[in-house]
Amino acid sequence: MSLRSLASMYGRNLGAGFVAVGVCVAGLGIAYPVAVWGVSRVTADTADGALVYSGDCLLASTELSDGRTDGPWFFGRGEGLTNMGPNNEELLNSINARRQEIATREGVDPATIPPDALTGSGSGADSGISQEYAQLQVPRVARERGMTEDEVQALVADATVGKSFGVLGEKWVNVTKLNLSLPNGTSCESGS
Repeated sequence: MSLRSLASMYGRNLGAGFVAVGVCVAGLGIAYPVAVWGVSRVTADTADGALVYSGDCLLASTELSDGRTDGPWFFGRGEGLTNMGPNNEELLNSINARRQEIATREGVDPATIPPDALTGSGSGADSGISQEYAQLQVPRVARERGMTEDEVQALVADATVGKSFGVLGEKWVNVTKLNLSLPNGTSCESGS
C-alpha cells in the first residue's frame, strides 16, 4: 500500500469521524435540549416544579405532598418505602398501628380506612390521596375549622384530579392544593 493511498484512507476515516461528532454535538448537544426546553414551555405551569407563592413566600409545590401531619389539615400518605415483603411481620405491625392511629384521629371504624392511607408512598412525596381517604377526613377538618361539611366537600371536589387521558388510573385528590384552598392555607405561618 502506498503512502498516498494510506493517507487517503485515514483522511476519509478521520473526516467521517468529524462528521459523526458534529452530528452528535448538533443533535444531542443543541437540538435535543432545545426540544426538551420547548416542550417544558408548553407545560410551563408544572415545568418549574408547580411552585405556589404568597407574595415572596414559597408555600408549596402542587406536585409534592405538603407533609402536614397534625392540625386542621388534610393529611397525605405516609412517607417512604420499607422494602419489606407483604408478609413481613414488622410491615404488618406498622400498617395495623397506622390503621388504629387514623381510626382514632378520624373517629371511624378501622375497617373503613382506605389502603392508600395505610401504605407509604413510593417517593415519600406524593401529592395525591384517594377520594375515599379525602372523604374520610372531611368531618374532622370541617369540625376543627368550624366549617360545614358541605363547604369542605366543595373544596375536595375542586382539588379532585381526573383520570390521566380520561381513561388511565382513578380520580384522586391533590392534598396540597386542597390544603392551600382551606382558610389560612396560603399563609406563610400555616405550616406549609
